[in-house]
Amino acid sequence: MWSEEDYISCITLAGAAEEILGKRMRKLGLEPSFDNLKSTIVLLARHCGDTSENIDKLVAEMMNQTRNELKHYAGDEAIEFDFKSDAEELLERAVSNYTSLTGNFPDQVMNFWSTTFHQRRKFQGGV
Repeated sequence: MWSEEDYISCITLAGAAEEILGKRMRKLGLEPSFDNLKSTIVLLARHCGDTSENIDKLVAEMMNQTRNELKHYAGDEAIEFDFKSDAEELLERAVSNYTSLTGNFPDQVMNFWSTTFHQRRKFQGGV
């Protein structure tokens, strides 16, 4: 779906996969990508002086904002997000969980990472 630029479906399905795989990882005593990333962001926020008691919750909400907005969307108002970027982020988290659980790197995963890596470098002025 990502390669077909169906980013809304990609966000929804990658978000579900990331959550399901993350639950399995926790049961096995592994750290899901969501938890790892959230902890890193919270640590950086604390380092920069954030003293909010609920920083963990705020970061978690921020990380899943687009997914949750789409999940609960009633169609009443316009929604504006960077769907492509959000789809890539959720795919990366889901794929990270999948590869951590299985040790497999399917060709589609390698193609996705290679494509997004080169697109980001091009956007940032790299070669």
